[in-house]
Amino acid sequence: MILTATITKWGNSQGLRLPKTLLEMLQWKNDDIVEIVVENNQLSIKKIEKKKRKSIQELFSEYEGEYQKLDMNWDNSMGKEFSW
Repeated sequence: MILTATITKWGNSQGLRLPKTLLEMLQWKNDDIVEIVVENNQLSIKKIEKKKRKSIQELFSEYEGEYQKLDMNWDNSMGKEFSW
């Protein structure tokens, strides 16, 4: 697919508008983050995929150890602390 576009002034900068058909084809949407690379006088734009955060179950899915509850000794009260 070959498209043409015009660089236009936007405030104190210049901008390049991407046609809706191109964005739909790439499955890009507002607020997507892209990486812009300039090399050999050419511009390359690539969408950066957001890393999905793992759930606690996924993080410990391969853990084979046993849970050992730590019995914490918080020492004696020093003043008017709440006592459990």
